[in-house]
Amino acid sequence: MDFEHDSGAATAPAFEKEAPTSLTTVQEPGTPTYPDLNSLLAALEHERIATLAYFYWQHRGCPEGSPDDDWLCAEQHIRETR
Repeated sequence: MDFEHDSGAATAPAFEKEAPTSLTTVQEPGTPTYPDLNSLLAALEHERIATLAYFYWQHRGCPEGSPDDDWLCAEQHIRETR
């Protein structure tokens, strides 16, 4: 027993969704991009040095003046512990 239902109302055409041809990524605004692994590693090392230099500066009581000594000490420590 076949049931056919034809209400006479027009139905909307079926739209086929196109498959994406390439993967797209959503990046947060202001997020830096790194073209290769070496630049990413360099950026991460720079961030580690900056964080450690800030820690050294705080440990010294946040004195005014040049941050060069703190930066150089942090840079040396990070590079020695690789």
